[in-house]
Amino acid sequence: MRLRRLSATRAAAARYVAELWLPYHRDLAERVDGHALADRPEGELIAEETDFRLDRLREDDYRLWVVSVAAAGGSDEPVDAAALDSEGPGALDPAAPAAPGVPGPDRDLVAFVSTGVDACPVVFDRPDRLVVGDLYVSAAFRGTGLADRLMERAAIDARERDCEELRLDVDADNERALAFYEKQGFEAYRERLTRPVE
Repeated sequence: MRLRRLSATRAAAARYVAELWLPYHRDLAERVDGHALADRPEGELIAEETDFRLDRLREDDYRLWVVSVAAAGGSDEPVDAAALDSEGPGALDPAAPAAPGVPGPDRDLVAFVSTGVDACPVVFDRPDRLVVGDLYVSAAFRGTGLADRLMERAAIDARERDCEELRLDVDADNERALAFYEKQGFEAYRERLTRPVE
């Protein structure tokens, strides 16, 4: 496995959207109320999100980290934690990622984390925060510790950008994610409420 920052190219963004973003949001749509994707052809979803993601990748305060593995020929069989270091010690070290780019076609994308800075406005007294936008690990790699390594990478991003806190939003009915983030030491500090307009 290798960890690298995704480069800001259309090819990189399109591959990320097709192989990670779309499966992530389909997975969420199955488990979380109110997270359905638009009823549009897959190609349109990919094209729209690719344009959006490419713009984000060009922003200075946004980073998107992807994990790739040697292509497994479409196998969805669960792997064990030993697979994390299958390409040698340090290949998945959050502190020493591969050079920015896009993994080659001989590699499968299996996980990602996105981060961005939430700078404190000068009129408030709180630290800058690093926002963990999304974190996803494909089903075969869940329970291996890969999500922990992605959170380590987010913490490194925070230190590199002088952010004193990590922040994220999680859907209230996403029990698996809530349990993971609680284990990571996150605590609720705000609730977001909605209601229909009559």
